[in-house]
Amino acid sequence: NEVLDGIAASSASEREAMLEWILEDAPYLSMDKCSCRVVQQLLHNVGGPGRDQLAEKLGPWTVELYESPHGNHVLTKVIEVMPSSSLRPIIDEIQRKGYLAVARHRFGCRALERLIEHCTEREMSGLNDKFVESAEELCRHQYGNFVIQHLLEHGGKHRGDAIVQRLLPTIPQLAMHRTASHVVQRALTYASDDGQHEIVSALFRAQAPHSLLEVAASRYGSYVTEELLKIRCNGAANLMAEASRRLSAATDEHWRSVFFARVAEAYNLTAPSPQSPSGGKDAMPDFWESHRGWGALEGSAARRSEERGGCQDGDR
Repeated sequence: NEVLDGIAASSASEREAMLEWILEDAPYLSMDKCSCRVVQQLLHNVGGPGRDQLAEKLGPWTVELYESPHGNHVLTKVIEVMPSSSLRPIIDEIQRKGYLAVARHRFGCRALERLIEHCTEREMSGLNDKFVESAEELCRHQYGNFVIQHLLEHGGKHRGDAIVQRLLPTIPQLAMHRTASHVVQRALTYASDDGQHEIVSALFRAQAPHSLLEVAASRYGSYVTEELLKIRCNGAANLMAEASRRLSAATDEHWRSVFFARVAEAYNLTAPSPQSPSGGKDAMPDFWESHRGWGALEGSAARRSEERGGCQDGDR
């Protein structure tokens, strides 16, 4: 920390001298647990030709850097601080390695997220085309799903609509998948009005075992069903009324799911009164209320523990 503070407080000439001293070994220093932070600090504090030199030195090491638990932080810093027009060497190295391999890598997906954020559509068009083409496959992957989520958020309407079209045939199945359900939720948030309508319509059309009722009663699909309440597209009120009507047709089997109980609470649905074999009221009147509470508690805890596909941004 003293070294990092010293870099931040040093003069421009001192930072340039330090940069010249480490430049030759910068790729190796970037992959070291301690010195990688020095390289990041220099990228942040040194401007102009010095920063450009350092980034140019690191570019050919793109694959080694993203594969490193320490070097990947340096690579993402390069992407963040450099003009997007100068990032072509990094994009070229990723294309040579193979977009699927990078997207499926624990740290490689981070580099792709930053490129999607900081580069223009023109600069990323080749990679983005491939991501859309493989959207269904990637959204099921524990790391690849982050790339599709980011493209939905930052790729603009054109890319968002293209991803939705790729996912539509299997939207109900994806909604019930551990990692793909995150992508479906993100699509409901960032898709165009037409895209949101198409996703909801696909969920309405689905038949058992992937109908809206089954989705709502499943562990991961329950979060997608709750996400429907947040859409703001034209006609959203009518869509929500139809969703509520369909969910109201739940059977006792659906109500026995702790996940459906949480969804029902969000939609203000009332559980049917359980009957005893003799036709009278069940002897445990508090069962359904306690069941609903358990569903909310367990569902919330489960989703928190699996946020971002079971892996936090800091430890991927």
